[in-house]
Amino acid sequence: MIQRIQTVFLLLATLSAGLLFVFPIAWYYGEFNTIEFMVYQLIDTVPGSQPVYNSFFLLPLIAITLISMGLSVAVIFSYKSMNKQLRMTKLNIFLTIVLIAAIFFFYADHIGKTLNALPQYEFGIFLPLIVLVFLILALRAIQRDLKLVRSVDRLR
Repeated sequence: MIQRIQTVFLLLATLSAGLLFVFPIAWYYGEFNTIEFMVYQLIDTVPGSQPVYNSFFLLPLIAITLISMGLSVAVIFSYKSMNKQLRMTKLNIFLTIVLIAAIFFFYADHIGKTLNALPQYEFGIFLPLIVLVFLILALRAIQRDLKLVRSVDRLR
């Protein structure tokens, strides 16, 4: 059934992942550049400065975010098979952890070293963590429903 609580959690996870394309993750204030780090682009706010990275640099972040959003929507519409929902949600949690690790340990560090600046994190840095929380809540709700169905099958 589509009106279960995990549907709400999955919709909230999709919405939170979509907000990654709206809110900046961090700002970097270097000597020659001021960079706004978003999931889909690095915006250099200093006029006339040379771009630091090409457009393909953030392609893995874009791909992981879009796959995570698509997977959440696919989980919502695969409500007839709870085992499939369970596997897809676990995969989505893994992808979100990879996204968080990529942002914190690769991109933030790499951009900071290149510009010789420390990041000043914005609201966007919390959005992958919010997505992860909603996915874990959805996973728990799916597991609870699966346990309920198995207990009813035992009584037959």
